[in-house]
Amino acid sequence: MTRRARAALVAAYAVVFWLLLPWGLWRLARVLDRAAGWTARPWWGGAAVLVAGLALAAWAMTELWRGGGGLPVSALPPPRFTRRGPYALVRHPIYLGFTVALLGAGLAGGSPALSCVVAPLFVPAWVGYARLEERGLERRFGEAYRRYRRRVGLLPRANLYPVAQLVQAFGFLPVRVHGREHVPRRGPAVIVWNHACYLDPAYVGVTTPRYVHHLATAEAYRGGALAWLVSHFCNVPVRRYRQDPTACRELVRLLAEGELVGIAPEGERSVLGDYQGARPDVAAILARLPVPVVPVGVSGNYDCGPRWADALRRRPVAIRVGPPLRFDPATPPERTIDTGIRALLATDPQPVCLDGLAPERIARVLWRCPRCGDEPTWHAAALHCGACGARFSGTPEGALRDEAGAAHSLAALGRAVREWPETAPLAARVTGWREAAMFGPIRPLAPLGAGELRADREALGFGELRIAYAAIRTTSTERADTLQIATRDAMWQFRFAAGSAFRFQGAVDRWRGAEFSRRRSRAPAA
Repeated sequence: MTRRARAALVAAYAVVFWLLLPWGLWRLARVLDRAAGWTARPWWGGAAVLVAGLALAAWAMTELWRGGGGLPVSALPPPRFTRRGPYALVRHPIYLGFTVALLGAGLAGGSPALSCVVAPLFVPAWVGYARLEERGLERRFGEAYRRYRRRVGLLPRANLYPVAQLVQAFGFLPVRVHGREHVPRRGPAVIVWNHACYLDPAYVGVTTPRYVHHLATAEAYRGGALAWLVSHFCNVPVRRYRQDPTACRELVRLLAEGELVGIAPEGERSVLGDYQGARPDVAAILARLPVPVVPVGVSGNYDCGPRWADALRRRPVAIRVGPPLRFDPATPPERTIDTGIRALLATDPQPVCLDGLAPERIARVLWRCPRCGDEPTWHAAALHCGACGARFSGTPEGALRDEAGAAHSLAALGRAVREWPETAPLAARVTGWREAAMFGPIRPLAPLGAGELRADREALGFGELRIAYAAIRTTSTERADTLQIATRDAMWQFRFAAGSAFRFQGAVDRWRGAEFSRRRSRAPAA
């Protein structure tokens, strides 16, 4: 097609859709007004609705020109597929903006027929036309458009990410950010950060106006209000207890579409406030991606919501963004990530102020005296051991001071607790569940009922269920009260009525390691 023919076609589309069509709809509305005997009652607020609709249409056409490289002309479709700007909210923002403008024109011009009859009836008309357009878009862009259609509605859907960004913009979260310039304004990239609080995705979102697609635990998608919340955020569910090719494919697709992805390489939130280090399998994947990997250090997030406390508090948070990491083939990728994140933290481990937190919750991480190994009952006034006389009191600075005046971090005391040997068996009252299928869609867990969970040096037992340590592939914790055990073919969850899920996890991992050592020692020499 020649340039003159293209110009004539664009002009024809502009005349038909932006002059003749609005004029025809207005004339139709006036005829209906007279036939129904409706009198004109202009409303000044209709002008704002009219302007909003025209602004949405103009924004969409501008983004179509910049991102798609073309104009909204069906016979001359843009050569590139754009999904940014208003196209991230709705698939056909130009048609939607036109409809809103019709509604506003009817309100401002005092035409009940235009606002109450013509504008609503115009919706199914453009929806049908849009469906025809989408067939051509699917033929041109294939799977990319099909995925876009699944994620973005024909009409606006609930999306909590812009709401969260608006809340942050008004200072609800007291966050200071340094190094925003290191987050790419366009193009694919991965942000990695230290994970110590439920609010970390919101903190990371403060670093950039772009959408950040976070990898989130699959347990949040099992059902209920939490599943609704996370599904309306920019999240990608991942089964952390096994290799998850579905999540990996979604990660690659998002990056191929030029999106920004957020990953906590530790896998779980820190229990004691110290950076736990990147998982080697996660680091290996990130090192192979041909996109920038930007490290972020979040300081103060542990004091906002220590994992063991089941509480969220408004505390000042400092975020530092570093330049993209450079992976050296001679250096393990997890070491590169760890070095980058630790360099951005104010302190590691992080302090936590105990004021306002339920004192009995601290027994989840300090289930014995770090000095003598006895199992005391902690009180609100102080952490006091009746066996050896040790006493630890919280300070406003977030440390724990002993009876001699020496300051200790909670992480140091927690590590001392974990070094004491466990006496088998361990037992606790729990409620159990099992995953119906390890693969496929994420569904609610099948309940197993309440009972006693027992851990000895050979296996984990729950009623008639017995899981040998040799079969366990991963152990993890959800929230602060749930132990997660996975084998090659199954996954179980046990929620504790009392006691510490972290204690059980540490004991199982220790005895599981001892079982592996015994098996290797029994193996015949090569």
